[in-house]
Amino acid sequence: MKKVLISLLAVVVLVGGIYFVLNLKPPKPVITIENKTVEVAQGSYCWNGLINAQCVDMISPPDMIKHHELKPVVVSPGAELKIKFKRKPLVDTLNASIWFSNDEIENAPLNDNVLVAPKEKGVYIYSVSANWEKGSSGYVFVIEVK
Repeated sequence: MKKVLISLLAVVVLVGGIYFVLNLKPPKPVITIENKTVEVAQGSYCWNGLINAQCVDMISPPDMIKHHELKPVVVSPGAELKIKFKRKPLVDTLNASIWFSNDEIENAPLNDNVLVAPKEKGVYIYSVSANWEKGSSGYVFVIEVK
């Protein structure tokens, strides 16, 4: 019985390890603002796993917000959005943009992985991107300044 359990455990660990290696994706950020966690959708990315590599193109950030039905997090004017990753991106590769439409995009200044929400009321769609040794990835989220 003991040998069967050990064999079963070895198979589970092996299958789990193979799944982990084959399905490795970029780290997802945790974005917080005023003690709230902002829901984030995975954007386009290219990632090199141990065995395979893949690039995935996604629709534009405004369309992704609609597709994933992301609800805006309500924030105060000038609130600070803090961006953290479990695996830190390469130095000076974290970037952010505000999408007003598919044709109108502005860079959003970052200071120590912190974005400052606009002072004007409205709904704002952000895209965030970063690079790691294994690849790059983008993410989208939406806030509403009230």
